[in-house]
Amino acid sequence: MLVLLPRLLLILALLSVAVHCAVAETQLRVAGDLYTQVNSEGSQVPPVVENDLALTQLSNLLAEENVGEALQLATRVVSLDPDNAIARRMLGYQLVPGPDGTEHWCGGYAALMYERGNLWHEEFGWIKAGDRDRWEAGERPWGKKWITPTEDGEHHATIARGWTVRTDHFHVTTNHSREAAVDLATRLETLHQIWRQQFGEFDVSARELQARLDGKQPTGYRRKPFKVIYHRTRDQYNAALLRRQPQIAKTLGIYFDRERETHFFAGEDQDPGTIYHEAVHQFFFESRKANKNFARLANAWATEGVACYFESLARGERNGDSSMYTLGGAEAGRLPAARHRRLVDNYYVPLEELSSLGMLELQRRKDLPRLYSQSAGLATFFMEYEGGKYRPAFRELLAAIYAGRDEPTTLEAATGVSFETLDEQYREFLALTKSLQQKTNHEEHKDHKVGID
Repeated sequence: MLVLLPRLLLILALLSVAVHCAVAETQLRVAGDLYTQVNSEGSQVPPVVENDLALTQLSNLLAEENVGEALQLATRVVSLDPDNAIARRMLGYQLVPGPDGTEHWCGGYAALMYERGNLWHEEFGWIKAGDRDRWEAGERPWGKKWITPTEDGEHHATIARGWTVRTDHFHVTTNHSREAAVDLATRLETLHQIWRQQFGEFDVSARELQARLDGKQPTGYRRKPFKVIYHRTRDQYNAALLRRQPQIAKTLGIYFDRERETHFFAGEDQDPGTIYHEAVHQFFFESRKANKNFARLANAWATEGVACYFESLARGERNGDSSMYTLGGAEAGRLPAARHRRLVDNYYVPLEELSSLGMLELQRRKDLPRLYSQSAGLATFFMEYEGGKYRPAFRELLAAIYAGRDEPTTLEAATGVSFETLDEQYREFLALTKSLQQKTNHEEHKDHKVGID
């Protein structure tokens, strides 16, 4: 009987198992596209027609303004059925022909580049279709002539004259290499997909998604892409930003909201978690009109905590399926430190007190590193507790913060639960993640012993 189910209904039946299988983490997928290459062949379903029931479920999510969940569902559908036109349209994709006549699912900027006779190269980014062989032979364009990679590097030795790579959502400038810019841009495109599934209402309205569900074709693209500067070395990063931030040497990356740009550096010290953290700050501030004084008087922990939460992003590949990612894992990001602080050190600033701190007050605290760990733990709690019970309230808090209309009691009002009860539930949550991790370690130890024997 299973094989007779229409396509989207079958997919939804399969997804209902995946959505609730993790107690202490969120499992998400990304949609394969030009920038994000995935293999989900192990999750394919029979090619049958769409079903009204599935469309109703998506429509219901949008009626409740659950934008993130709707995007998450559409992404999962695409991971199982890459050519599902309805789900692709929901995610903003268009099916357009490339220079060789092959059709591709892509966003508006990519469609424009194809229209202009370019192609996306996984090493070099957007290049003219007719120049591919010369690029791959080691030649590089410079004005009306072709030069060697060494000469090309000399021409782009400084950030002011660096290589630039544009994708649908990012504009990366670097003096490291064009390939490094492509690598960073594609990593950020993947992160942006994940972020939209958790906080999609910051990026697109439920009304727009419903229009796409009803048949509207997505048009346009991000006219002002997220600006990213990628320095060749840490020393160059420090030298370039010292005047703007005297403590820059203590950082591994930074977002300047006034200039609307993130800065990172290449090399062994580069930290993926920091890239996720700072980029998420950029997403929240630039994806909708934000109050420039956000979190000035209260709730600064939430803006830092949610950025720390995304430091836990990890691949969840299984059975050859590379479209899987996880967030909020028991041993990922700063959650282990948060757990240790609360359960072992007995360090904890009650939510009522913490929520009254604005950004300057938070940054001046002598216990700031411990507060960052706690903020990461709290954000994970609000996103993951009991399958996301408080996720809508946490989203409501962040929306209020960035709109400049939050109060110290906004979170308490949004959850409908007292700060004291939330404090208790947070401790219980941390204890649960500890016991789950101990159980996982025990099972892994048994598996290891069996393998040896």
